[in-house]
Amino acid sequence: MNIKAQLKSSIFLILILASCQRPMPNKSISGVWIQEGYGRIITIKDSTYTYFNTTENSCLPLISNGKLTDRFRIVDFKNDKLILNPGGIVDYGFTRSDKLPEYCVNHNIKKDHSPELNFNILWNTFDKHYAFFEQRNIDWNSVKIEYQENLKNIQSDKELYNLFADILNSFNDGHIRLDVPDSLRVKNVISKKNENRKTKKEVINDIVTTYLNGFKSYNNDLIQWGILKKENIGYIVITDMNNFSNYIPNQDLTAQEFKQEYEKVLETKSGITQLDDELKGVDFAMNKILSDLAETNSIIIDLRFNGGGYETVALKLLSHFIKEQKHILSIKAKNGNNYTNEQEYILNPAKNVYQGKVTVLTSHNTASAAEIFALGTMAYPEIKRFGSSTNGIFSEILWKNLPNGWEFSLSNEVYSDPKGNIYEITGVPPNYETDYPKDRTSFYNSFYKGNEFKDIGIDKIITWHNTVYK
Repeated sequence: MNIKAQLKSSIFLILILASCQRPMPNKSISGVWIQEGYGRIITIKDSTYTYFNTTENSCLPLISNGKLTDRFRIVDFKNDKLILNPGGIVDYGFTRSDKLPEYCVNHNIKKDHSPELNFNILWNTFDKHYAFFEQRNIDWNSVKIEYQENLKNIQSDKELYNLFADILNSFNDGHIRLDVPDSLRVKNVISKKNENRKTKKEVINDIVTTYLNGFKSYNNDLIQWGILKKENIGYIVITDMNNFSNYIPNQDLTAQEFKQEYEKVLETKSGITQLDDELKGVDFAMNKILSDLAETNSIIIDLRFNGGGYETVALKLLSHFIKEQKHILSIKAKNGNNYTNEQEYILNPAKNVYQGKVTVLTSHNTASAAEIFALGTMAYPEIKRFGSSTNGIFSEILWKNLPNGWEFSLSNEVYSDPKGNIYEITGVPPNYETDYPKDRTSFYNSFYKGNEFKDIGIDKIITWHNTVYK
């Protein structure tokens, strides 16, 4: 064999040996996956999964032996990288791990009521994942120093609950919650001075009966619509971003009957199917509404009484009022001292789109998914917002659990407009402001002056509309 042939043979042998030593791509999704941000680990075995909440030294099962396709869609899977979507607008990224951390393998399944342990897990979770310490003027390290001293005197779950509630209430963040047994909660006593306060249902009923020339509703008044008296302006009030699924054909049930029947159907559906049904329900309702309001010159979308729900529902609703695809917002999640990669959300128009002018009414009670709708309108300058700035809580709620069985939640996601502006705390501003009270009860009562009912928000839009489009 000549030298040239020997060289070729040697190179070929080296390539074969190298390929034998190179690890083969793992084509199985089964295994242990560390989530990027969110403080979670998922283990997948064939079609089932277990989801853990983790800190640096704790590991608590959140969901055990669930069916993967009931909870997630697989967006992408390549060797050691996995992307899952839980049915929302944010994809979850995972990196494969060789094995579970020891503290997950050896986690104690028994409840542990140690005040120190539960406090440390709560503090560490917020420390790594809460996104708005600076905006809410919270010195988290000082909180640890101050309250660790108090832990020494804790003698009961009730005392620990009071301590945790004191800490979490200081954030003034509507997405921070503490779920504990009812026996630990303080029962609210309604004072006599509040006996005559107005409810959301009463205010909305007075709006539709006072201002509309007849009205219709869907899913137990979840959404109501009609045309303003003496004006060719449509009106839609949306009270929630949940429960749009078209499960109950009979719309004549009482509120309690509707809720019971709706929940019966809901219990038979997987998580992913529930979310799909919500979006189908939005299209079903909007097709009816836009057919009824097709001849109007403009529409008022009233979100003043909407405290949120699914962001996918909110943006599906908005898609029926836009005519152009746009990047409307971006999201990233707090991950220790950094953030996950920012994800851009592109909104596409629905098949059935309203052709007239659009205005949106907001208040300080417009929160969460409802203000994501409002945030989305900022990319469309032709949509005008009236009222007060929204509440200023955009993040998806991140739920965590504690060794004593309690659960808590926090805001870990940062929503921004396409220019990078963040509206946490300040809320989405209106184009035309009405100074509504921030307190919910005061807001509801502001519609009434003596025996007179008056909606200054709708009145202002009517005046503006007739001035601009006369």
